[in-house]
Amino acid sequence: MTKAKILGICGSHRKGGATEYCVKEALKSSESVPGVETEFVSLQGKKIMHCIHCNKCIKDGTLCVIKDDFQEIQEKFLEADGYILGSPVYQMNSTPLIQDFCSRLRPTYLVYPGHFANRVGGAIATGGTRHGGQEMTLLTLRNVFLTYEILTTGGPGGNYCGAAVWSQDKKELGAKEDLVGMQKVTGLGRRVAEAALILKAGKQALKDEGVELKKEDLWFKDHYKDIE
Repeated sequence: MTKAKILGICGSHRKGGATEYCVKEALKSSESVPGVETEFVSLQGKKIMHCIHCNKCIKDGTLCVIKDDFQEIQEKFLEADGYILGSPVYQMNSTPLIQDFCSRLRPTYLVYPGHFANRVGGAIATGGTRHGGQEMTLLTLRNVFLTYEILTTGGPGGNYCGAAVWSQDKKELGAKEDLVGMQKVTGLGRRVAEAALILKAGKQALKDEGVELKKEDLWFKDHYKDIE
């Protein structure tokens, strides 16, 4: 039986807040799909430095050389078959915390070209007001998936770009009270799990039939060869 793993990452600075609750609920929904297991990671309290564009990764062909808490989570990200990223709204955007983590993934295409292709991701945004920038925040997270070749789903019909939740600034309680938002959260979790399972099984089926998918061309190596 094909098995898939979904990694949920909470990009909130708050422990026990609305975003953490929503990501965990989405993962519970993912686990309702046979063959799917999940793991939750909170970035709260983690030391994850900014990408400083030192380009050591490009010059040396390595993963990020800055050593902090990023590496442990990066390993989980590389192992997963699907992703659920969650963030509260900060100025109609996702938090700098989760953006720092995502930007540090940049070197993976150097070391593992095409690694994330045919994986799938979905996004959750929580906001203190009903129309408080959730959809803009979802778009920033979806752009992360597009950057790394990860296919993206908003969830079942009606979710569009992901799950938007109104927390009323009441943390977990506020999220629970948004029944429509939580319906979108659980729908997203289920759809990410289904898609990850189907993609993984399909890739294996092609391999069993002797169909080898094209390897990625490292076109950027020549592009960056003279970089300082």
